[in-house]
Parts: sequence; C-alpha cells; structure tokens
Amino acid sequence: AMDEFALAALQRAQDRRGGELPVRVAAHWLITNTGDDAANLAQVAEAARLAAEPSTPWLRVVGIKLILDGVIDACTAAMRQPYSNGSNADPIWPLERLTPVVAAADAAGLQIAQHAIGDYASEIALDAIERAIEQNGDRPRRHRIEHLEYAAPGTAERMARLGVTASMQPVHADPAIFENWVAMLGDSRVDRAFPWPEYEDAGALLAFSTDSPTAPHEALANMYIASTRASALVPSVPAAQPQYALPLERAIAHATRDAASSVGDGAWRGRIAPGYAADVAMLDTDVFESGPASLLEARVVETIVAGRTAYTG
Repeated sequence: AMDEFALAALQRAQDRRGGELPVRVAAHWLITNTGDDAANLAQVAEAARLAAEPSTPWLRVVGIKLILDGVIDACTAAMRQPYSNGSNADPIWPLERLTPVVAAADAAGLQIAQHAIGDYASEIALDAIERAIEQNGDRPRRHRIEHLEYAAPGTAERMARLGVTASMQPVHADPAIFENWVAMLGDSRVDRAFPWPEYEDAGALLAFSTDSPTAPHEALANMYIASTRASALVPSVPAAQPQYALPLERAIAHATRDAASSVGDGAWRGRIAPGYAADVAMLDTDVFESGPASLLEARVVETIVAGRTAYTG
C-alpha cells in the first residue's frame, strides 16, 4: 500500500538515480475507511489523479488498496464462522461503505487490490467487485484480492468468472507459524488453508509475492514453501497440507509471469523471451535439476534489471 510519504520518498530516490529505481514499482494508493462516503470517494479521486500523472516503468500508481480485515493469528480476520475461542471480527469495510469506493475506482480505470484474509472478507470483496461490474459495464479489468488465506469453497470459481487475481504469499503458509491457526480455526478449516491449485483449476490468475516488508522478502524461501508446503524457517517441521504443493516450475511462473500480468505488464515483462524486459535473477544452483530442497541453500549471484546489473552477491 502506498501513501503520500512513501510515494514522495520513492520519487526523490528516482530523481537522484537519474529517473530509475533498483526495482519497478506498481503502487496501490491506500484508501482508509473514514466512515464518510464523501471523504472515502475523495481519496479515490486523489488516486485517480496520481494514476493519470506522467509516470515511468519504474514508478507508477496503478490502483487503490483497501484493507478489509485483519489476520487470523489475532482473530481479526473476518470469518463466516467464529473462531475456536468464540470471538469474531467485523470487517473494516462493511459492504455498504465498500461498494461506492470500488465502483468509483473501477469507473476511473483503477486496479482495486483488497486485503481479505478471512472467508467473509473475501466474500464482501467479490460482492463489491460484482456490483461495480454491473454498474460500470463489461470491459477489460484486472482487480485482485490479496492473501486469501482462508476462503470458502467456490471462491476460486467466482474469482475466475469475475476476472479477479488471487494474489497470495507462500511465506504465510510456512507450517512453523501454523500452530495458532490450528488453535483458532480447528483442523477442518485449516485443511483449506492456501489451496493454490484450486485457483489454477478454476482458471483464476494466481500471482505469488513475498508480502515484504510485512513478511520476509526472500523469494527463494517463498518458492520452497510453494513447492513443498514445508517450512523454510524450521525445515524439520512436517509439511502442512502437502496436497496443495505446486510443481516448482508452476510456482516460479506464478511469481514471475503471472505477477507481471497481475499489474498489467504481462506483455513486456515477467518472462525471459525476445522483446521482454531484461529482468533476470541468476542463482548459483540449477534448482530445477536439484529440486525444491536446493532453494534453501541457493544464492542469488546476480540480478539484472532492464539489462543492467543491479546486484551481485
């Protein structure tokens, strides 16, 4: 999520580096629920203004970010059924407040990224998007839901039908941090945690990311968890829901090709192919030949961004 201070800092950094940054930033302007529709819509108008300003491939505002709920560990994610301790959490954005914001952002051509961890939050997120489509008409759009840590059956199919990206972070599926999940949700709900193949099977775009700086930024650990459902933090911990592990090739495709597509850049970056941006990370290990376990020891030896070396290790 981007705010005025972070954007100003990135703009200064870009200016000092001759108009470039070490990485490409597609930013989502944070919209907070003030409890007043007019004030909420004014924030959307500001995001639309920023998105319309001249930008570069290095830094641009592409949409808005809405945080609909909290996290399962703190029992603040909005769930359809109460937590094991009997508590539950209301969504930060009730549907009646969310609907006009999503409709206005959609009408302005902004991408809408909604943080939704609990199944009730993701249901509200999709309800608002569906209403926006009904109001604004059918056209190409690529909205997204962030995290989707626990979603009800049928969510993936609904997202595919609405053209909504599942933006998910394997780092949060590390079984070493699952103990409180089991305590708060019970075994039956935990069995549906992070069901990545469901989104593939439904035809929804699945994009992987690291959730940095909220979570560790190490991409290789993310790919290890995605392809094994085992712990990168404590490798001796048994894998959790191994039926949802992905082949390494598909996991990396979701973190590269599909991540680029999720922000509208799929035609020019996210692949190693003629005509695509020369954005490449090189490892000291052939992880495809050595297998997912080698990701825990592999090192990045060079990162190339836009054809120029950005990092050597």
